[in-house]
Amino acid sequence: MGFSVEKVVFCRLVCVLGLLVAVLAGCSPLSIQQQPQTNSNNFDTDMQGWGVSEGGIGSFSATGGHPGGYLAGEDRTTGDWYYIASPAFLDVVRGGYGKTLRFELKQSAIDSVYSVPDDVILTDGTTTLTVDNAYSPARTWTYYAVRLDELSGWKKGKSAATRAEIRAVLQNLTALWIRGEFRGGPDQGGLDNVAVY
Repeated sequence: MGFSVEKVVFCRLVCVLGLLVAVLAGCSPLSIQQQPQTNSNNFDTDMQGWGVSEGGIGSFSATGGHPGGYLAGEDRTTGDWYYIASPAFLDVVRGGYGKTLRFELKQSAIDSVYSVPDDVILTDGTTTLTVDNAYSPARTWTYYAVRLDELSGWKKGKSAATRAEIRAVLQNLTALWIRGEFRGGPDQGGLDNVAVY
């Protein structure tokens, strides 16, 4: 009993589809690390133009990120220090109203942790907006997601920021700072997988 050409083609198609399903079943949903490079900074090869404010020292670490490299910060004074976004990343955030700013932080120690209300800072040089995250980072990578809209707790001073204020600051954004200092005393921190989508 022979096989027709149609049966052979059908069998091959079933085999190919089976392999495709098996491959896709092993894939996970897109993580921050897999987002398009245009909207994310993963620090896998360098600091990608980011820096650290005056209270700390910034450097690139090729290992220890989530995964790959990360932006490291080290305390050098008693003041708070922040990670400072690159000009290229500011361009991404300027078009981010209604999207979510996502990032991961870690710190070297979790004793003597203190809270300040300015965990993320956005400014256009005239108006400054801040948001307070609900928790401090752990010694392992800790995920954060902050929507860029008026429903997410952004403040202008002590008042809730309005939609118009958030839109105006984002459109004319001159700086984005993400807090790296969470502990009284010497410490090191890390930032990885910063994205807007």
